[in-house]
Amino acid sequence: MCNEPHSKTTDRRYRARWLDPDGRERSRTFTRKADAERHLAAVEGAKLSGAYVNDANPVTVGEYARKWAATRPHRQTTATRVESLISKHIQGTTIGDKRLSAVRASEIQAWVTDRAKVLSPTTVRLLVQTLRSVFNAAVQDRLIASSPVTRLSLPRSETARIVPLTVAQVQALADAMPDRYRAMIIIQAGLGLRIAELLALRLEDVDFLRRNVRVEWQLTQDGKHRVSPKHQDHAARCHCPPWSPKP
Repeated sequence: MCNEPHSKTTDRRYRARWLDPDGRERSRTFTRKADAERHLAAVEGAKLSGAYVNDANPVTVGEYARKWAATRPHRQTTATRVESLISKHIQGTTIGDKRLSAVRASEIQAWVTDRAKVLSPTTVRLLVQTLRSVFNAAVQDRLIASSPVTRLSLPRSETARIVPLTVAQVQALADAMPDRYRAMIIIQAGLGLRIAELLALRLEDVDFLRRNVRVEWQLTQDGKHRVSPKHQDHAARCHCPPWSPKP
């Protein structure tokens, strides 16, 4: 630590100098010697405990979010969705170009409020979940000391009450469909599959005698390939409803 004259006044400034864990010299100035000494002690303690963080790291939220996404073992559909969230709602916004270490919790809340003006409550929650994962990874990488994505006020999600169709309504809907799609209406009404799972269902997946269906595949977003379901535990037996469409 050394003291040096201020450039515009006769006041003294105390510059604390130290080496970071990578061997690079860092420094910070203080108006009081005691504050400089206290900072040096805290730095040395953080280095010994492995909690040292370089607050001067220039990486931005948007840059780190993209690096984070590139290292995740996401399925292609998930990776595409995450990439879209980052490019549209993190980069280019009030927080996207800010340094990771410079973002405050109040700025995250303002960003959430702004995104809620153009996104549904469900999408906002998904976006916040993504950003929270990004900042948690930054903490693990020791780029920041703690995550500012905490104690946020999120928009309420008003879920509309779902009223299932009656058997007669399902039958009427199936009758109104072209022949090739009628079975899909009956299956979906009875099993409630994801659309990708419904489209991937094959005749050999259905055990008509035991009224069982094996849900083992789903179609990719482009509709060209069958892949394992989103959740492996969903690849199980589903019991068919005790009725079938009219011949």
